[in-house]
Amino acid sequence: MHNALMKQLIERPVLSVNLAKTLLYTFEYRAIYYLSRSFAPFVKPPHRERRKELIEHLRNKVIEIHKIDAENIANDVYPIDVIIPKASGDHVRNFPKLLLDSLRISRRRKLNVKNEINEEDLGDVPDYLNRNYHFQTDGYFSTDSAKLYEQQVEILFSGTAAPMRRRLIQKIKEASKFSKPIRILEVGAGVGTASFDFAKSFKYSSYVVSDVSSPYLEVAKNRLKGRFEFVRAKGEDLPFKDGEFDLVFSVYLFHELPRSVREKVIKEAYRVLKKDGMMAICDSIQKDDDPLLNEVLEGFPLDYHEPFYKDYTLWDASKSIDDAGFRDIQSDHKLLSKYWTAKKRE
Repeated sequence: MHNALMKQLIERPVLSVNLAKTLLYTFEYRAIYYLSRSFAPFVKPPHRERRKELIEHLRNKVIEIHKIDAENIANDVYPIDVIIPKASGDHVRNFPKLLLDSLRISRRRKLNVKNEINEEDLGDVPDYLNRNYHFQTDGYFSTDSAKLYEQQVEILFSGTAAPMRRRLIQKIKEASKFSKPIRILEVGAGVGTASFDFAKSFKYSSYVVSDVSSPYLEVAKNRLKGRFEFVRAKGEDLPFKDGEFDLVFSVYLFHELPRSVREKVIKEAYRVLKKDGMMAICDSIQKDDDPLLNEVLEGFPLDYHEPFYKDYTLWDASKSIDDAGFRDIQSDHKLLSKYWTAKKRE
C-alpha cells in the first residue's frame, strides 16, 4: 500500500510536467505553422493534421507514452531528473531564431531545395548525408543547426521525443540485467540528447558518444558533463576494436540511412560488441505497425525531406539483425517509435 502510494505521488507530477511540455511544443508548432501561412504563397507551411479520427488517436497515444514515462520513473527504470529541462534559457533565446529558420525551411519545402549545403562544412562525410535533412538550414553540418535541432525535433513530435527515446532504456533493462558497469557506445548521437538520460540510467565504466557531424559533436561535448568520450565516426565504419562494448545503441538514426548502410551499421555493431553484448535501436514505426498512421508515414518523407524513409518503413529490420548474427531479437512500438533489442550470439 505504501509503495503504491509513493508511486502515485511520483507518477502524477511527472505526467503533469510531460503534458505541460506537450502543450508548450504544440503551441510552438502552431506558431511556426501560422507564421508560414502568413507568407504564402512564397513558402509551403508544414503539414497540419485535420482528420478528427487521427487527431484523437494520436492524442490518446501521446497520453499513453507520457504515462509509460511516468511509470518508468516511479519504478526507478531511470531517475526523475531526466524530465528536468536541460537548458530552458536556451529554449527561450532560440525560439526567435527557430521561427526565422522555419521560414527558410518552408521556402526550401516550397521549392524542393534539398542540397543547399556549404561543401566546406562537409569534410569527408558520406554522400548520402550531403543534403538538407528536414529541409533544415545547413543540414547536420553547422553549429547554428545543432543548437536548434533538439527543439525542432520536440516541436515536430509535440514534446514526446524524449519519452519515446527513454522507452528504449526500459526495453534494454527488460532484455538484459547488467551485473557490473558496462562500456557503452552511442552511434549517431547528434547533440547528445539521449546521452543525458542513458548516462543517468546505467552504471558504466566508459561511454563513447559518436557522430559523423563535427558541429553536432562539438555541441554535445559542450552540453554533456561527466565521463564521456567523443569520437567522430560513421556508424558503418566504426574505429573500434572487435568486442569492445557491452551496449551499442542508436536513436532515430536508421531511417536516415540507405538500406545498404543500415546493414553495415548492424554488422559493425555486432563486431564491436562483446559476447552476449546488446544492440538496441529506437527509430520510427514502420508500415502497418499502426495501420491508422500509414498515411502519415507516406507523407512524412515528402514534408520533411527524408529520402530513405519510405524504404525504411518497408525494411525487415529483424531479418537484417538476425542475418548479422544476433539472437534474442525483440521488437515493440509505441506512438511513433519502434524498438529493437538483440544480443551478440558468439
